[in-house]
Amino acid sequence: MRVKELMKTRPYSVRLDETLLVAAQRMLEHRLGGLPVVNEAGKLVGLIEVDDLLPRPENVPFSEVEALRLFDEWVDPGSVESVYRQYQSKPVAAAMRTELAVVSPEDPLETALVRMMQDRQYRRVLVVDEQGQLVGTLTRSDFLRLFVMQQSPTPNQTPSTEN
Repeated sequence: MRVKELMKTRPYSVRLDETLLVAAQRMLEHRLGGLPVVNEAGKLVGLIEVDDLLPRPENVPFSEVEALRLFDEWVDPGSVESVYRQYQSKPVAAAMRTELAVVSPEDPLETALVRMMQDRQYRRVLVVDEQGQLVGTLTRSDFLRLFVMQQSPTPNQTPSTEN
């Protein structure tokens, strides 16, 4: 099987210059864990995932205290409003990842699966054409669905009851 046979075509994406608020809204609206980031010409330049939009606990330098950081800034305790303000003002480019798992539509599915599972760090593989234009996506759920469908009995088969 080739990537083009399983990938989702016309994937949702976000532009480099759109705000994090737009990216978050689009993820929620379409129930996505991440969005490919494209430039104004539609060329893939990055990826933003839900994890990139949430504050992370980090140790305060020279202290045992842990506090939240978001986009390389400390988040004031109890100040969800400051997170919202950052979402409104920061472009996607400020938080996106540029290390990506990328394949072409003609690549074997095995290539995409290997790229996705490398160090278990990728939740999605982005599919680009020869010009670097985003043409599709593959997620872990797509592979899981494929594996389950491959194991489903055909209408003339009955499931085995052997142990």
